[in-house]
Amino acid sequence: MVKLDRFEIIFDNPESAYFAGQEVSGKVVIESSEDKKVNEILLEIKGRAKTYWSKGTGKNRKHCGQSEPYFCEQFNTKYTHKFSVSSGSNKHEKERILPKGFHEVPFQYTLPKTLPTSFEGSYGYVRYTCRAICERPWDFDICTKKLFTVIGIEDMNDDSKLTTPITCQDTCLSPLTTVSKLCCFKNSDSQQVFLELSTDRLGFTPGETLSLKGKVENKGRSILKNVNISLIQEVLYKAKNFSGLEFEKKECKVILKRNVGEIKGMSTFDLSNSPASDITFVSLPPSLSTCSLIIITYKVVLSISQQSSIYIPIKIGTIPLLGEIITKHIKNNNKTKNINSNNNIKSLQKKSDVKVTVTDECGITVKATPTPSRSNEHSEVDESELMLPNNNDDAVGKSLLLTNGTTTIKKRVRMASSILSEIYPQLPPPFFKESFFGPVNVIDDKEEGYFGDKSFTPKYPVYFDEE
Repeated sequence: MVKLDRFEIIFDNPESAYFAGQEVSGKVVIESSEDKKVNEILLEIKGRAKTYWSKGTGKNRKHCGQSEPYFCEQFNTKYTHKFSVSSGSNKHEKERILPKGFHEVPFQYTLPKTLPTSFEGSYGYVRYTCRAICERPWDFDICTKKLFTVIGIEDMNDDSKLTTPITCQDTCLSPLTTVSKLCCFKNSDSQQVFLELSTDRLGFTPGETLSLKGKVENKGRSILKNVNISLIQEVLYKAKNFSGLEFEKKECKVILKRNVGEIKGMSTFDLSNSPASDITFVSLPPSLSTCSLIIITYKVVLSISQQSSIYIPIKIGTIPLLGEIITKHIKNNNKTKNINSNNNIKSLQKKSDVKVTVTDECGITVKATPTPSRSNEHSEVDESELMLPNNNDDAVGKSLLLTNGTTTIKKRVRMASSILSEIYPQLPPPFFKESFFGPVNVIDDKEEGYFGDKSFTPKYPVYFDEE
């Protein structure tokens, strides 16, 4: 079996993350040390949701599964057509010989606008894949696969319930910004505890901080120790069995759990006095409003042991509330301009020994300002000293490389999106951070011996700079 030295897919976007409706572009890279017979180089790009699990054991074991396709486009790149040669003595028969060396096959595809966000769960996923196939005569095809992240439009500004502060008290677990409950439980000293929990809004994006308010009123004499604040993710999977009967499976994950401290008897504890009341959302998958098979919800829970609890439902989105993000972005820009102004003055007085290169998505070098030289050339490079061109907005979304001797550091930068610019021109482009849950195996049993990554980690947008 003839093999290739290199066969991979490289996206022009270094983050491999795209908003729904955005154009995906890249290239298929082929490298071979000898000529190869290749009929066609085919490309397939697709997206779908899938759920799967098993019920029962032994002879009673039944499988549940369902798939929801979003798109599947197949292209013939026709790259090998220019390498057609006559086959043997028959001049009318043509065969295609891919010459040895390095080859790049470009591609592009515009994503549909209604796609859900990429998600990887225990019993299902929303997955987007780009696959290239070297179709060879009288031999097995060679395949390479690469996954990419799609960010669905989950706009926190569209739902007034998420943006309007509501102050209300109720004894039931209703979706309100303030809930309260009077609970009784038995221990060595039967007592009553009053719980109250509130927040000013319900919609957030990763990187934002939720500041909880409320109180725990201990009406008994015993000390309460197991009072916790938790952030919980609940995922509901839907599927069908072979007979077409519908089933559901629920999965709960505790993202974080914090103890608020001891609460003495006959006292009231104000939650705002506890560090546990501030929750910064890590990189989490948002709601999947356009996916019918997987439903993701979040809630913040105030609990006493396992005997009683109240909760507030929280929605994670991909586009934050505009008021706060724009205000903070303006402040950060003003601060950055002051820092760059001071650094530019220093750079005129010292010779630079560190070269900063800014490249666009096509690899073309963009003019950049060198950083001031350092007294100790062996010291670590501070990423905060990397300076973009004076017009910071023009540098947004570029890939920044710092070269110091043989050391190369890739600096995280904001990735611009034409889709976001159309919806909200004032919204700053986000960073992308890998999912809190880490990588998952994406190899199917039938995909042994192919090129490409064996694992994948979705990325989600973060608009707020880390403090």
